[in-house]
Amino acid sequence: MTRLLFALAVLLSAALTFTVQPLVGKQLLPLAGGTPGVWNTCLVFFQAVLLLGYLTAHLITTRVHGVGKQVLVHAAVLLLAGGVLVAGGLLKPNEALLPADTEAPVGYLLLVLAVAVGVPFLALSVTAPLLQAWFARGGGNPYPLYAASNLGSFGGLIAYPLIVEPTLTLADQRWMWAVGFAASAVLVVGCGWVGRRNGLPRGGDERAGSPLVSASRQTGSSPVRWLFLAALPSSLLLSVTTHLSTDIAPMPLLWVVPLGLYLLTFVVAFGKWPPTARKFVGRIAPMGLCFVCVVLLTRANQPMAMVAAVHLGAFAVVALLCHGELAALKPPPDQLTGFYLWVAAGGVVGGLFNALLAPVLFSSLGNIEYPLALVLAALVRPPKKKPDARFHWSDWVAPLALLVVTTGQAFAVQLFPPPPADEPGQAMLLRLARGGLAFGLPCVAAFVLVKRPVRFALCLAAVLLVGQFTPTEHGRTLEVSRNFFGTLRVTESDDGQFRRLVHGTTQHGQQKVYSSGRPDPTMYYHRKGPLGNLFEVLPPDRKRRVGAVGLGVGASAAYAEAGDEWTFYEIDPAVVRIAKDERYFTFLSTCPAKWDVVLGDARRQLANAGDGSFDVMILDAFNSDAVPVHLLTKEAMELYLRKLGPRGLIAFHVSNNFLELPELVERVAHAVEPTLEVRFNSGFGPTDADRATGYTVSHWVLIARTADDLPAKPDGKPDIRWQRMQPRPGPVWTDDFSPLLGVWKRDEK
Repeated sequence: MTRLLFALAVLLSAALTFTVQPLVGKQLLPLAGGTPGVWNTCLVFFQAVLLLGYLTAHLITTRVHGVGKQVLVHAAVLLLAGGVLVAGGLLKPNEALLPADTEAPVGYLLLVLAVAVGVPFLALSVTAPLLQAWFARGGGNPYPLYAASNLGSFGGLIAYPLIVEPTLTLADQRWMWAVGFAASAVLVVGCGWVGRRNGLPRGGDERAGSPLVSASRQTGSSPVRWLFLAALPSSLLLSVTTHLSTDIAPMPLLWVVPLGLYLLTFVVAFGKWPPTARKFVGRIAPMGLCFVCVVLLTRANQPMAMVAAVHLGAFAVVALLCHGELAALKPPPDQLTGFYLWVAAGGVVGGLFNALLAPVLFSSLGNIEYPLALVLAALVRPPKKKPDARFHWSDWVAPLALLVVTTGQAFAVQLFPPPPADEPGQAMLLRLARGGLAFGLPCVAAFVLVKRPVRFALCLAAVLLVGQFTPTEHGRTLEVSRNFFGTLRVTESDDGQFRRLVHGTTQHGQQKVYSSGRPDPTMYYHRKGPLGNLFEVLPPDRKRRVGAVGLGVGASAAYAEAGDEWTFYEIDPAVVRIAKDERYFTFLSTCPAKWDVVLGDARRQLANAGDGSFDVMILDAFNSDAVPVHLLTKEAMELYLRKLGPRGLIAFHVSNNFLELPELVERVAHAVEPTLEVRFNSGFGPTDADRATGYTVSHWVLIARTADDLPAKPDGKPDIRWQRMQPRPGPVWTDDFSPLLGVWKRDEK
């Protein structure tokens, strides 16, 4: 009965600990621009508070003598947390604590998190190690409870996107979590009371000790090794999450999968972990590292399912390897709180490195913390009975030779003709073949040399180093700029005809290099595309005042004429700087209209504009391939319509590889006003001549208040290029309810 009660209390507190993370993170997204950096900041905060919770648990168990007194102390902490929870509005972030505009709002986000959830999360973080310490002092083995804790965390995470998010609004989620917190507090106090009655020590048996030293005194392991083995999976967690969520949507579903795998590896490693399994993982981990390096360096437009499987699979294997080594090095039960403290400290170190240090250290290099973590992961192996630490000449000669060979292969591949743009499937296969030739064979060579970890790690480093400076499918890199909102690259096409702005894996505009005067719009803004169709037929008096959400390279400004007034809303200062840099792009500098750029999140800044301010609104904000969620909600649509003048139009860019955004926008628009006219235009298949001028197929949705407001040709007939969509059932996103699974493309391959 005692064991069951302890297990239930640990499971519930752990589930609450990791359910609150996507809950609070989702509420913060619309307040800070909806970028993956918001989630990384949340992870760092929760890891830091988890460390503080483990430290508090250690101090309680070593400084407060007697389980009865410890129960009273923790009950007081839980009571305080409950009061803060109620007074703070049940986990609702305070928007007033955020600045209006800032390039890196990390400090403000941390402040908002601390006020909204800091104390309740701290109380829950104390619970799991404290319960395990009480259980151990009663003679039980606490490490199965540690596995149960991670299992509860995993269950809470998976339940959020699959059950909680699709069925409950954010307000309901906050109430449910508060009820769960109260139930957890009752269970914890009950564990202390039942445990004392069933034989837990009543006092005088605890030993004081330094929280960061005592756990290592009775083991042969170095705390530095614990720190490293905990920090590496934490860094990989943030790297993989950022890599995957950048191109789809920064939403809980894509956050919790890597984090869920991370927790599941703790469950497995601290459960029954036989030596044979430990050795098996140690053998397959290098293979996973080679696979993920090839996929990372190929940079082709690979199927998302394959990319996700490779990255998540390699991450899971490496995390299992590191956590398996941690489990093998765990100290005696009476030292477990100090051990957990070191593990939590490692998680904080890994998170801080990715979220705070890497954007500063690698601001001109891009996201190289992911390749760096992969190289460090190559050093981790289960220890051998007879380790060979002697220097071997191949440890240095082989990586240098591989560096030379890979460099030659990578640049030789660039001499072959580029893949055909009119055959996407064939182009993808050719890119995969070119990537396999340039980087696949070197990774195979590195795997052949896997026997010695240092040699294998240096070989992978050599291949990744070449990949860092190899031209991508977007062309030769001219400039790299990185900040809180992501990594931007200015590139030049292989034929030298176009300059491009690339965020993640997606181009956000381009300009023909050798163009005089005002440049012609290209890509998604081409005159033969949907946006060109719109401005072609609109009379001048219906496009005088234009509001554009998302600046890119400023290509839409090619449609501005003298006397017009254009206002761009852009959240990323780096995008503004690059768009204004005449060395790269001249759409803004040659624009004859009066134009202005408003820096900050579009929804927050649009609220300051006067109602009826715009004749046309162009909604074209993306994080790589993903439209920020808070720009697609019912509340956002209501805002757009308020800012629209009489007979105004909204042009919404909805191109996305994974989400059914046109249907979502149609449902949201009709939920606001059922009489709205919604039309769809995807342009046409480009000819060779069109591609030569930079045409790219894109999908746009046009919204008007009445049919008479829709664009018409000079003869008065409707522009049939804008077609009515077939309504599809699905969710209507609101600020309180935006399930990702409801808009996933079912036929996505």
